[in-house]
Amino acid sequence: MDSAVWVAGTLGFGLYGQIMLKWRADVHAPKSLDEGRIGFVLAMLTDPWVLSGLGGAFLASISYMFVLQKLPLSYAFPLMALSFVFVPLASVLIFGGRIPLIQASGLALIVLGAALSALSR
Repeated sequence: MDSAVWVAGTLGFGLYGQIMLKWRADVHAPKSLDEGRIGFVLAMLTDPWVLSGLGGAFLASISYMFVLQKLPLSYAFPLMALSFVFVPLASVLIFGGRIPLIQASGLALIVLGAALSALSR
């Protein structure tokens, strides 16, 4: 049970970081037209939401350390592939993106692979 909490924390904090970075990148993108790449990077690095997203990525790494304390790498790492499913799904919900059928098929294969890996334990 304890390991499931750390896996969820790793995936959740990682998802948070990705969503924050995308949200704020969209906000600051017009600055890159006027101020170039350096202006964009400076705007991003001084944005509190971006910093919170980077903090989320850091907390995901800390959570993953606890995952690895509890589970073998060969079992834990395939579970992290679920982030490749959660981030696109959240992107659809939050940013109104879409997932084409071929991508949805790939996401389903990732879920299947993670499930088979979990069952192999």
